[in-house]
This record gives sequence, structure tokens and C-alpha cells, in this order.
Amino acid sequence: MELKCPLDHSSKPHNVSRERSRPPFSCDVCKEATKQISDSYYCSTCEKEIHIGCFRFNPVIKQHPYHPLHILTLEITNSKSWITDEWPDEEALSPPDHDENLGGCKCCRRQLQDRFYHCGVCNFNINATCALNQPPPHDTIVPKKSHEHMAFTLFPRRIALPCDACGLLLDKGNDHVYTCLSRNYIAHRKCIEELPSVIKITRHSKRLKHKPSLFSLKKPSPPPGGFPCGVCHKPVKVNYGHYSCISDDGCDYAVHSKCATRKDVWDGKELEGIPEEESEEYDEIILDCIDHVHDLKKYYSGENNSNVCDGITFCQACLLVIMDDSDGFYSCMKCNFVLHEACALLPRKIPHPLHKHPLTLVQFPTNLYLIQFKVFVEGMFKCSGCHQRGCGFMYRCTKTGCRFQLDVRCASLAESFIHGSHGHPLFLSLTKGKCMRCDTNQCSPFYLECTECTWFLGLKCAMLPSVAHYKFDTHPLTLCYGEKGTTSSGQYWCELCESKLHSSEWFYTCDLCGVTLHVTCLLGKEAYLKPNHTIYINDEKVDIVPNNGNPRPFCDKCNDRCVDPLVLFREDKRNYPSETKEDLRKYCCTLPCMQKLLDRP
Repeated sequence: MELKCPLDHSSKPHNVSRERSRPPFSCDVCKEATKQISDSYYCSTCEKEIHIGCFRFNPVIKQHPYHPLHILTLEITNSKSWITDEWPDEEALSPPDHDENLGGCKCCRRQLQDRFYHCGVCNFNINATCALNQPPPHDTIVPKKSHEHMAFTLFPRRIALPCDACGLLLDKGNDHVYTCLSRNYIAHRKCIEELPSVIKITRHSKRLKHKPSLFSLKKPSPPPGGFPCGVCHKPVKVNYGHYSCISDDGCDYAVHSKCATRKDVWDGKELEGIPEEESEEYDEIILDCIDHVHDLKKYYSGENNSNVCDGITFCQACLLVIMDDSDGFYSCMKCNFVLHEACALLPRKIPHPLHKHPLTLVQFPTNLYLIQFKVFVEGMFKCSGCHQRGCGFMYRCTKTGCRFQLDVRCASLAESFIHGSHGHPLFLSLTKGKCMRCDTNQCSPFYLECTECTWFLGLKCAMLPSVAHYKFDTHPLTLCYGEKGTTSSGQYWCELCESKLHSSEWFYTCDLCGVTLHVTCLLGKEAYLKPNHTIYINDEKVDIVPNNGNPRPFCDKCNDRCVDPLVLFREDKRNYPSETKEDLRKYCCTLPCMQKLLDRP
């Protein structure tokens, strides 16, 4: 690629070449002498050398769009600390030791950098990064999408006013500002040129159209704070551009312009002029297309279901135990295949707030799951919502190159609901915070958020079953979300590990029997694996089996006792004369332990 010499003032331009310069040489832009070997650009016509970091800066700029009347001259202060191979595009604030008489940058209104352009005639100053970030060659743009019938002209200042298209301040970032004086409208260039007119996001059933104001909606006047944004759930200000439901049925759904066009919310398709297609797949349910060879019979709550509600039988979709108080379920008449009624009625294809593409049900994990470099597992997947491993049904994005997938528990979450641990509505959020249960920012990839309390709950903790089975108790155990603010002693004992259990943490309890257990002790570290299920780790067969032996086995890798409800089992088929059949059976407490065990020769 040929590079034009920045020192060229002739009508016939010439180019520079990159070379290794030996000291001493003086850069003809910053005038700084270099005392060590470094890369530079050399112009054989001008016989001048320029630092790599200085090459982008012309010594003078003629007719800059922000100051076309006079020539701007490059000014450099404290240049020794700024000779770099790459000059930053974003504004870098300079040390506060400049001449105050020079003033700040007239473009971004920030303090002058160590490199800026100066007009000595009218004392005009502009930071070097602002000067390089020039608008398009023509100072007038004509939008073609959501701002038709407007003619915009460059406004050469970034002022602390909201953009009429997105509501964000015009002096934030480094985008150019344009105004349409006839409409009293001012906005970012990218908002004018790039905001689509009609879009579709998975958080709403109808298409959304960009509108200049909420007052333009054919519906009752918005509340004083504006309608809540459908993505971030903060108020949408009524005076600025936004996206709202395209239908005229009184729907008050609205989204901030920047929220609606996020890369993880919008699929990037402009739908203006494209007919809307109705999809019938959203109405098809799992029960109509499930891959099972036998007939399923529906059972209702309260029937004699002792053979199913035994604390062992689980739903094949969500992998939760079938409880006596279940609303209903479908059970195979010939085998142990069981589905909760709610799981059986899940749709075959869904739009989900956490992903920009529709998700399709997959009954069996088909993709290889990478758990470590060059270590693949078949028959298991990791949920993109809660990061929990599972072997049940899942919803997966079918777009090429997209690997987003959710287990049916996370996929069934409503965008807004009341969780038992909090009194206010919680929303599926695209921002992260500290999980209030596990007190970490690394709980899950996605969180539930309370906008009233700035309160976060990771999906891993939020999806813990509210009711669980304990084999030594005839009653179902309920999840207690801590007893903060109560008059209790503040301390219990876990019946399984026989260690202290503080009342402020989440735990499972039976109010009738007084049983208390740690969450991990009852459910295990891998709560959503399928008993009697076979997986393959790099083509090596491994079985997931109930850990109901007496005594429980030791892990053949870490040598600790396997205490979780499920254990990984593998029978070594290699025959060693000195080993008995018992020696060939290998147990591991976790998937990483089994993977390390298989790595041994």
C-alpha cells in the first residue's frame, strides 16, 4: 500500500517508504531527535524522515472543515513521551501544564492534548485526534432511512445537548454533529446515516419503527418519566428519538435507539419495505414433534403417581425431579420417559430476550462440547445463559457460526417476573453486577436485574429449583433465600455434611421436620446432569450414574470421597493380568477429574 508523504506541497504527490533508521535523525514533524534505532518513514523526494507515530500528522492543514478560513499549524509539547508506533484514535487528556491562554479544543471542548493544531490568527485550537477524525468530504448529508425529508449541515462543535435521534449527549464520543435548522433538529452523524427505519428484535412480537418522539404515538400520553425501555428498562425520554411498536393497536412498547440497535439485540436487518412473514413454527409444541417411540399418558396432580413421584424420576427436558405437587406431567406407558406438562407444552421455536436470533428446540445435544483445549465431550452441553452443564433438552440458534444455546429452564424465563428472593420485579439484563447470592461478578454470563434497587442475581443462582427432594425426608424441601432480619439464632447445621449452615445464606429446609441442607450438598456441583446417561470424552465412553453405593466411592483422580448425587463412571476395557474386574472400574467426582484421568497413559 502506497503512503503519501505528509510534507508534500507540490501538485505532483510522492510517496514514502518504511525503513529502519539509525541514530541520529530528526523527525520533520515533531522535530525530536532520536537516539536509538527505530522504524520510520522516509521520503526520498523530500529527503526527510518521520517517526512512525508522527506520520499521521501533517505539519499544516489547509481548509479543515471545522476551521476553513485559516491554515492550522501542528503544535507539539512534551513530545518525548509521545513518540509511539501507533497514535490513539480516542481523545487522550493531556497533563494540566499547558498555556491557559491557548484555550481548550474547540471541537470536543476538552483540554488540549500534547499534540494539537493551532490558528494564530483567531486563537483557534483543535486536538490532533479531533483534526484527524474529519467528517465526509461534503459538509451536507442527506439521510435515506429514518430521517428522510431533512437536509443536515455540519455543526462544528460538540455541545452538551442531547442528540435528537438517540437522546445521548452530543459531546460524548468522537462522532460528528449535524443539524437541520428548518426542523430544529441536531444529531450525531451515525444516528442520521445508520439508524434503520424498521427493525425486529426478539424482545417484542411486532416490528419496531424509529420515531422522533413518543408524543407521535397514537395512544394515551406517556407517563411523566416516559415509557420503560424494553431492553434496559430505564425510562425512554419522550422528546427524543426511539423505537416503538409499529402496530396501531395501542401498544406502548418503546426502546432507546441505542439499546434497540445493540449488536447483541438487533440482527442488523433493515426491514423497511420488506413484507412481514408469519411463522407457524412458534405455535408448534414439543409434544407434537417429540422423538419417542412409545405413547405418553397425561397424569394430573393428585392422582396415584407413586411410581413416578418417587423422588428419583426426573423430567427428560429440564432434568428436575417430578414432585407430588407438580401441576401435571406426561409419562411413557412402557419406559421411564417423563415430561412435566409445562415442558411438554414448550414451543418448538422461540424468540428469546437474551439472543437476537430465534432459537430452535433440540432434544439431544448434537454439537461437540469443548471443555478444554482439544478435549471434546459428546452428549452434553453448556448453557449460554447460566453456564451450567446439562444433558436435557435445549434451545439452540441455527444461524451459521452462532453457538448460542439455552437449557429449557433459562429458555422458559419471562423477560420480567417476581423471583422468590426479591420483592420487586426482576428483568433479564444485558448488564452485569455482583450476584446477591454468591457475591461475585462471575456468577453467570447473564443476570436478572432490579432497576429499583440496582440489584443483580446471576442466572446460575436464579435457576435453583424452589422445591427439591431429599431421600431421607418424606416431605419436599423448599429453598429458603436467607433469613436476614429475623430473630433466629442465625446458625443451622447441614444434615449431609454435618457442618455449620448460616441462616443468611440460601439453603433447603423442611419446615415440618426441621431439616436444613446446603444447596450444593443436596443438588451437587453438577445439578443438571442426567442419571444413567452416556457421554463420550474424546470418543472414550463415560457413564453418569447415581451415587447410591454404600460406601460411596473415592475419586480415582483426586482421591476425595465422591459426595454428589451423581458420579462419573468408566470401566477400563484394557486387560491387565494383575488387575481384577473391580480394579478396572474408575469413578470420578467431576468432569475435569474424569478428563484428567483419561489423559493418563
